[in-house]
Amino acid sequence: MKTNYNVVKIIALTLLVSTTSWGQATIAQWNFNGASAIDVPGGGTSPLVSVGVGTAELIGGTTATFAAGNTTVGTIETETLSPPNYGWNTAGYAPTGTDNKLRGVQFNISTVGQAGIVFKFEQRLSNSANNTYVVMYTDDNGAPIPNWVEAQTFTFTPAPTGTGDTWYNGRTVDVSTVTALDNNPNVAFKIVSAFDPTVGDYVASRSSNVYSAGTGGTVRFDMATITSNVTLGVSQFEANSNDFKVSPNPSNKEVVTFNQTLDIEVFDTLGKLILTAKNTNSLDTKSFHSGIYFIKTSIGVTRKLIVK
Repeated sequence: MKTNYNVVKIIALTLLVSTTSWGQATIAQWNFNGASAIDVPGGGTSPLVSVGVGTAELIGGTTATFAAGNTTVGTIETETLSPPNYGWNTAGYAPTGTDNKLRGVQFNISTVGQAGIVFKFEQRLSNSANNTYVVMYTDDNGAPIPNWVEAQTFTFTPAPTGTGDTWYNGRTVDVSTVTALDNNPNVAFKIVSAFDPTVGDYVASRSSNVYSAGTGGTVRFDMATITSNVTLGVSQFEANSNDFKVSPNPSNKEVVTFNQTLDIEVFDTLGKLILTAKNTNSLDTKSFHSGIYFIKTSIGVTRKLIVK
């Protein structure tokens, strides 16, 4: 069994709430701020979340440092000076004609107890950086090869000025209707550099520049934020699980049985994958520590299990 330690760790205390909140809640946010450009928590490889719980990582061979954060009109950043205001400044993007939609950054979270997911970020493109980026999501980040779905493409026609060395604020990917991302411990988003949809290759952000294949072009990120529109209460969480029953629950470290035979994954409250099982109708909990676990089935139902 392979444990995915990049699964975002968020404690599902919202499941203890007995009512449903319809206000937007922040699941995770990265502001990339720090005492200096070399003292941002987590460093350039995996900067730490500033609000909520989650992990961030570089993908496809990109590298990163930190540079001045966003202070332009429209940013949601509240710090106006650097330090402490920094942005995640990435480089090492692919040469012309290669690695389409493979290089960029990734954000991993758990949405257990949450529904109606929205991803927002602010992005600064240098003059020679690529003009086109695709945001993808997965609902099975714990899988050996996750299934990535393209959610939205951000592109523009380069101009002599105003399109390079520019912050693009409020880039929003609303996936609130994608129910597979709700109440799920294995959600991730990635932002990847992509070929211009018209040209069919990388295009520099300023028309008077040439795309610089990982030598001069940089892409900076700030205020990456993942929110939910709904916080699920206990009654709603249990209602979503009525078709899948676990007994006994709570368990006294014994074998619990299911009313269906299914493939399952079991996670702890930190979002860590504990075990997987195929075509089973039972689960032996004798080796489990006392606590709360979540059984996710192949039919998309998640059930809370208490082990005493």
